[in-house]
Amino acid sequence: MSEEKQTLNAQTQRLAALGFMVASVCHEVSNPLAAVSSMLQILQSKRGVTPETMDKGLASISANIARVLAITKKLGDFSRVGSDTLVPVAADAAMEEALALLRHSPSGTGVHVQYAGAPGAAVLARSGSLQEILFNVLLNAAQAMNGSGSIEAQSRVEGGKRLIVSIRDHGPGIPPEHLARLFEPFFTTKQAGQGTGLGLAITYELVQELGGGIRAVNHPQGGACFEIDLPLSPREP
Repeated sequence: MSEEKQTLNAQTQRLAALGFMVASVCHEVSNPLAAVSSMLQILQSKRGVTPETMDKGLASISANIARVLAITKKLGDFSRVGSDTLVPVAADAAMEEALALLRHSPSGTGVHVQYAGAPGAAVLARSGSLQEILFNVLLNAAQAMNGSGSIEAQSRVEGGKRLIVSIRDHGPGIPPEHLARLFEPFFTTKQAGQGTGLGLAITYELVQELGGGIRAVNHPQGGACFEIDLPLSPREP
């Protein structure tokens, strides 16, 4: 299949998925908007509002608006059309960039990552997409450990044709009933306001776009393990 047809198929699949997401989007966005509306009515109905009440009200409004903006940004990421040309991207370089992002995220400051690389291994990807895939999985692992603990990551080449990246956390693991739903848009086990439920859905779409696959299992010794399987690039990065 030509690259143009692969891109068209990926775009069609993503648009189809967005169609099924409409009801969930309405639900996710309506909750914080309703909270903003209620708070505004409270503040407008009271005369002589104390500075403390005003500060709390404005903080609530700000937090809920931020939640809506986060949802719309993630939706933009999910629905974006990949127009960049596929180029060879070194797996180890993408992992280093993803780890740098993790270290600067609130959930990653207390997390130590041990990474075993695959020197010379590269995949055909669009600009930043491999880094985003790795970062999303690393961030999910860090959040599963509440921002403190260790992650073991490894890249390896199998059969001379596939790159396998495994990322294991030392968190509580994934409830069996949730395993089949992890990559569904808006599915999340986090408390309201702590996640959009789109990170792993975007990751799944990006991996599919690159001709790969991703799965999650519970590690026999505890924690969750995500395995990303991508075709190797026939060209050097």
